[in-house]
Amino acid sequence: MGTQHVDRALFHKHLPRTGAGRLLRWLGYGIVILIPFGFAGAVGAGADKLATTRHEGFVVVQGGKYQMGDVWGDGPFAMNELPVHEVRVDDFLLAKFEVTVVNFREFVTATGYKSVAEQDAGVHPSLAIVRSGKRYYPSWRTHFFDQQPDHPVVMVGWEDAVAYCNWLSRRNNLPAAYDENNGQLLDAAGRPSKDIRRVAGFRLPTEAEWEFAARNRGQRVRFGNGQDIARASQMNFDAAGTGSAVPSLRLPRGGAHPYNEPGATRAMTTPVGTFPPNALGIFDLSGNAWEWCSDTGGDYTPERQVNPCAQGGTTHVLRGGNYDTDAKACRVSARIDWGSRSFCSASGFRVALTIQ
Repeated sequence: MGTQHVDRALFHKHLPRTGAGRLLRWLGYGIVILIPFGFAGAVGAGADKLATTRHEGFVVVQGGKYQMGDVWGDGPFAMNELPVHEVRVDDFLLAKFEVTVVNFREFVTATGYKSVAEQDAGVHPSLAIVRSGKRYYPSWRTHFFDQQPDHPVVMVGWEDAVAYCNWLSRRNNLPAAYDENNGQLLDAAGRPSKDIRRVAGFRLPTEAEWEFAARNRGQRVRFGNGQDIARASQMNFDAAGTGSAVPSLRLPRGGAHPYNEPGATRAMTTPVGTFPPNALGIFDLSGNAWEWCSDTGGDYTPERQVNPCAQGGTTHVLRGGNYDTDAKACRVSARIDWGSRSFCSASGFRVALTIQ
């Protein structure tokens, strides 16, 4: 599919196992190291008991069944969120934090990787920014606002996210989760697979896993922090409905959604973990940065599903809203899909891992 950048003016349109004797430790602000085998860190609680994992920085999300979709009847943000349908997901690990600038910089330093935004700089002259007399194209390195090392990395495409996941897998003696040439999922033997449970490397969460975790293991909550009302003191989103980056999203005076408590709009990312987590101990599942999923999207069907992960389409799904979307996009059922080589000023990701 042809290049499709999603800039500030358009991005709402459509609108382990490690080696023997060692285990992975993911430090909160970015450095991945290996620590002695036998360490076990308690992580966020599930609905019924505390889970324990040897992967610090990840939460063990205990699987279960839930009703996926717009259970509140709020209406869709971009893609259809109906019909509500029963889904079962098995246990998996999900990172507590979105991948940060320092995480991504470590990957780039180790590999020399160039992001989609960097590769395509100049292809679309309208995306250039002039600052202090200097013309440049924004990327994860140089944004139109200042980012610190502990902010979520943004301006990344789905292709960038899966390249990072594969690098993280190689670094920790795990098989790659993706064929970077065609985007296919790979099983532990490196063969194409449509079964997410056969994927042994670091990967993006599926839509079903993401929503299950964002809803505190499938509970009827509206936002990824476990709340039903979006408040600026509890998540980073466009609480004022200003549409600061995308004027077409500006809410009319007094027209805020009933689940949107009016408040300040920061109009930029904030350090990961700034706001309270949900009941599982996972941060920023609503607001801050969009999060890429493994799925290629598509309409829901009413049938019951087990560990679904749509494959074979031409788009990929993002979840969670961001610093510049209002509360409707930050609901845990909200979905949007973009084509290949797409990115925006708020597109980021977090990492998951299958529990074998």
